[in-house]
Amino acid sequence: MRAKDYLSATALAKKTSVTLEALEKGDTDRFVILKNNAPKAILMSIDAYEAMEEEMEDLRLAALALARLHTFEPAEGISHEEMMNKFA
Repeated sequence: MRAKDYLSATALAKKTSVTLEALEKGDTDRFVILKNNAPKAILMSIDAYEAMEEEMEDLRLAALALARLHTFEPAEGISHEEMMNKFA
C-alpha cells in the first residue's frame, strides 16, 4: 500500500470531509486508519464495500458448488425434466 493510503485517527477527525470526497471521487480505494501508529480500521467507499461483499458472496457460492461436486452422486440426482415437474 502507498503511504498516502494511511491516515491517523487524528487526521481523519480533522479532515473527514476531504477524506470522504477522496473516496467518493475514486482518488483512492481505501484508507487504513492508524491509532498510535497501529492499523485499527479500514475506511472505504460504499461502492468499494458493496463490490467486495458481492465478490465474497460469489467466492462463497463457488466454494460451496465445488464442495458439492466432490460429494455428488449421479445416482441420487434427478433430471431437469423431473425437477421441472416437481417444482414448476
